[in-house]
Amino acid sequence: MKIAVVDDEERIRGGLAKLVEQAGAQYEVVAVCSGAADLLERIEAGIVPELVMTDIKMPGMNGLELIDALRGAHPEMRYAVISGFDDFVFAKQAMRYGVEDYLLKPVDPQELAEMLARKHAEIEEQARRSSAEFEKRLRLLLVPDEGTVPGHLREEAVREMRDHPLFREAYAVVRVRTEPPAPPKELNDALAVFGRQWRALEMNGALTVIAPIRPDDHYDTIRERGQTLMQRLSALRHVRVGASEPFRGPVRLAQAAAQAETALHRAWFEPGRHAFADHLHLTKAPEPAAHPFVLFDRASRAALTMSDWDGFNEALVGWWGEWMRAYPSWDELREGCEGVLALLGGQEPFDPRRHADRQACAAAFFAAVHERFRRLREQRQESRVVETVKAYIAKHYAEEIELCKIADEVYLTPSYLSKLFRTETGETITDYLIFVRMERAKALLRERAELKTYEVGERVGYTDPAYFNKAFKRATGCTPKEFRDRVR
Repeated sequence: MKIAVVDDEERIRGGLAKLVEQAGAQYEVVAVCSGAADLLERIEAGIVPELVMTDIKMPGMNGLELIDALRGAHPEMRYAVISGFDDFVFAKQAMRYGVEDYLLKPVDPQELAEMLARKHAEIEEQARRSSAEFEKRLRLLLVPDEGTVPGHLREEAVREMRDHPLFREAYAVVRVRTEPPAPPKELNDALAVFGRQWRALEMNGALTVIAPIRPDDHYDTIRERGQTLMQRLSALRHVRVGASEPFRGPVRLAQAAAQAETALHRAWFEPGRHAFADHLHLTKAPEPAAHPFVLFDRASRAALTMSDWDGFNEALVGWWGEWMRAYPSWDELREGCEGVLALLGGQEPFDPRRHADRQACAAAFFAAVHERFRRLREQRQESRVVETVKAYIAKHYAEEIELCKIADEVYLTPSYLSKLFRTETGETITDYLIFVRMERAKALLRERAELKTYEVGERVGYTDPAYFNKAFKRATGCTPKEFRDRVR
């Protein structure tokens, strides 16, 4: 906390300054003044205290008049009055000026320490609230103007921000993304390249920095500082930096932020761990002859039908390379990747922004496609196994069928085959065999009136007539004879 001590008696102001410094390292006496005029000159020269401790009775302008003079120009400044007079009139007048602390000479060190701690807490809380309010306005103005923010709120924020030191000169918006995330100290040390006035806030997975541009800066200043920023960050991180063109005034913040995001998006496509792009130097992306996903769908369809991974992968690599040259937007890239996965029967979301750069995204996407293709191929193989089992049962239902014999036909273990069949069809092989036998028995009972019911049972695999009758009734709710009588 920066403190000014004002008293016309040299011994008193010197002693008071010493007491303040002894109260704690967080207190800094920035001015020891002999009177009101002395302090006003210091403030004019750029030394602006956060707390003014002033005597009341001084030659010329007294302490209360000094406070009255300062209140208009420095509304955030705080005051404490010190007097050798235990005078209620002075105390009442000081309170009208918003002064809440009134100390009597000689100043008690404990009372002084308590007062300083109180003021320090007030100043910190005010700074926190001011910073939060400032950040709130920044976030509002950084949002693209697409009807999401009421016009009067945006206009009010512009008015309130117009005179802020950050917008007295030109500025650029810079978007910084690190993977893995850089710790705050490393980021702050790197961002010091933008000078003292920069402000940064986290937005949409990256750091948004408003970087001032001084009058003596040249055309490529932001580009040079962006590249220096990357060098200051760890070489072990993936770093992508995108910068806008120079702008003036808070009203252009949204446009600057949109440019910085576009540049960051372009930097994401560049190879290497560190990449920088600025909107001023972006080249126009080439337009593909047709939508790349359409081309991929045509090229991959035959390979997908035949479960040909090599052919499918060749089409995938060609599609990816062609599309990357066009720098698709985040949404286009997400939709394309999810479209490919959907061709393979997948519905899982795929967000390219989760990955540090194009190479990391490609690795994750190709791995997801490979896994989805493997699962699809397995599912198709499993479906073919089930169809083979069904065909075998359709051919041999009248015989005594053992699970191990069926398993030998499809080169699987009996336990795995049982589990696979149930997973694919929702029923056991035994249940399916009974279903086939019963359907065939019902057909014979309808179509072959000359056959005895026990002969029907023998033809569908039941040598014991009693067991056939019992199985048929359990499956259909009636005996074979009752069924035949109904359908005649």
